[in-house]
Amino acid sequence: MLVSDVFKLAVKALVDRKMRSILTILGIMIGSAIILALIASSSGLSAGVQSQIDKIGANTLIVRSAAQFYASGGQTSYNLSEQDARILRNFQGVADVIPFYSKGVNIVSASGTIQGNIQGVDPNKLFSLFKGLDLYEGGLPSLYDPAAAAIGYGIAFPPGTTSQLANVNQMLSVQISGMKGNMAFLVKGILVPFGNVLFSNIDDTIFISLQSAQILFKTPYYTGFYVITNTPDDVASVQDVIQNYYGANVRIIGASAILTSIQSITGQMTLFLGSIGAVSLFVAAVGITNTMFVSVMERTREIGVLKALGYRARQIMSIFLSEAVVTGIIGGIFGTLLGYVLSFLIGGAMPITGGARFFGGGGGAAKPVFTPELLMFSLTFPILVSVLAGLYPAWRASKMNAVVALKYE
Repeated sequence: MLVSDVFKLAVKALVDRKMRSILTILGIMIGSAIILALIASSSGLSAGVQSQIDKIGANTLIVRSAAQFYASGGQTSYNLSEQDARILRNFQGVADVIPFYSKGVNIVSASGTIQGNIQGVDPNKLFSLFKGLDLYEGGLPSLYDPAAAAIGYGIAFPPGTTSQLANVNQMLSVQISGMKGNMAFLVKGILVPFGNVLFSNIDDTIFISLQSAQILFKTPYYTGFYVITNTPDDVASVQDVIQNYYGANVRIIGASAILTSIQSITGQMTLFLGSIGAVSLFVAAVGITNTMFVSVMERTREIGVLKALGYRARQIMSIFLSEAVVTGIIGGIFGTLLGYVLSFLIGGAMPITGGARFFGGGGGAAKPVFTPELLMFSLTFPILVSVLAGLYPAWRASKMNAVVALKYE
C-alpha cells in the first residue's frame, strides 16, 4: 500500500468527522501557539535589553541621588556634586566618571509639541559613552556655548511627519520641566537614529554641554554620574563599594543587573505560561487518543473487511496512525502561524525598560525573535505529541480479530 494512499485515507477519515477533527486540531493549535509565542517574545525581550546595554556598555553604572526618587521632604536630601565625582574616580576599578544633568522637555513647533529630554554632558565624551552614536549632520556643541545643542534624530525628523522640524544652525524652542517660559537653542548638529538606551530615548534627547546645563538649571548639583568600570567584571565590586560608601543617599542602576533581572523574570514567566501551553497540548493529546478510540470503534467492521482482504496488522496500524500524523501536521502549521501573530501581541505588551522614567524617555516594544530551531520545534513537536497519543489506539486497531470485527454491529 502506497504512503500517499495511507494519507488520503487519513484525510478522508478526518473530513468525515469534521467537528471532532476541528476541535482536536484546535487544541493542538492553542498549545503550540502559546509555547511559540512565549519563547519568541521572551527571547525578543532579552535581545532588546541586550542591544540597549550594548549601546552603553555592560561596564557602565548610573549613580543618582536618592533624593530624586522621593517626593519633597522624603527620606534623603543628599545632592551629588563635583566632590562626589572626585571620590568616585578614586575607587578601585573605576575607569571614568561622567557627570550629567537631565530634565524632561517639551519641544515646541508649528506642528505641535514633542515630549523629550534635555541632557547636559561633556560633548567630548558623548560618543564614547553611547557606543555607535554619531552625527547625521553638523557638529557637537562647544563646552562653553550656553545656547548650542545637538539634537536626536527623532526631534529633527519627528515620527509620523514628512517635514523636518529642525535644521542645523536653526533655533529650537523648548519648554523645560520645572522652569517658566521657553528656552531657545541653536542646533549645531543632528545625531543619527539610535533608539533607546536603558530608560532613555536618545532620538528624543537634546544634548547640551555640562557647563551650559549648570548655568541653565542654576545649580552646582548633578542629576547623576555615568560610572565606567575598567571591565564588566568590575561592575559588581564597584557597585558594592559605592553603595557601602553612600548608603541610602544614592541609587545605582547597573546595565548588566537589569539584563539579569529581566532574563530571570522572563525565564520564570516563560516556564509558568509555557507549562499552560504544555497542559493544552496534553489535553489535545488526550483528545486525539479519545477521538481515535472512538474512530476505531466506529470502523470496527471496516477493520474486519481490510483484514479479510489481506491487510497486515502493520498496514492497518499505519492507516490509523497517519490520522494522528495529519492532525499533528495541520495543528502544528496553524499553531505556528497563530503563535507568530500572538508573539507580536505579547511583545507589544512587554515594553523594553518602559514605564519608569529615571532620566526621561520611554521604552520600546519587544520584538519577538524567531530562530530556525524554534520554528522547527513548533512544527514538529505537535506531530510527535499526536503520534504518541495515537499510537495505542492504532495498535489496538491492528490487533483486532478479523472474525470478531466482521460480526461487530
